[in-house]
Amino acid sequence: MSKVKIANRKYSSKLLRKVMNFFPPLLVNRIKIVENDSDFMNLKVEVKYSWLNKNLQKSIFGGTIFSAIDPYYAVMYWQIFSTKGIPMEVWIKKVEIRYRKAATSNLKIAFSLTENDIKNAIASLKSDVKYEVWHDVNAIDESQEVCTEARVLVHIRNTKKHDLNIF
Repeated sequence: MSKVKIANRKYSSKLLRKVMNFFPPLLVNRIKIVENDSDFMNLKVEVKYSWLNKNLQKSIFGGTIFSAIDPYYAVMYWQIFSTKGIPMEVWIKKVEIRYRKAATSNLKIAFSLTENDIKNAIASLKSDVKYEVWHDVNAIDESQEVCTEARVLVHIRNTKKHDLNIF
């Protein structure tokens, strides 16, 4: 069995946005990154209300909303660490989601990290191989009402034991 290597590459924010927007599971569900900054600290996603993601009650499928929340914090952390030259294994360990209101229009979801989030991760990873942190995020409809609340547990692992004392 061959071992799969994860590419130690730095992607521009523009390229990452294009790749994610054409990723089939997101594309079919009408999930799109509409805004991001060059340092991957802020990202805005939109879920377009469409016949492709509408259920029998004429609201957006819960699975579509979940798909719009799931990948982005992991991608953001992974990109931030990669641009600092310290590739990490980053994934979403758990998502707690609460659907508050049926989503019957486009949804906007804003993901953001702070410098403090990155500093806390680096500080923890200096003494431990793994770090886990919760982030809260909301899906907001066109009338500015919260349709979905979610808590995302991000798992970061320094599997190669990169020296983080330079930070």
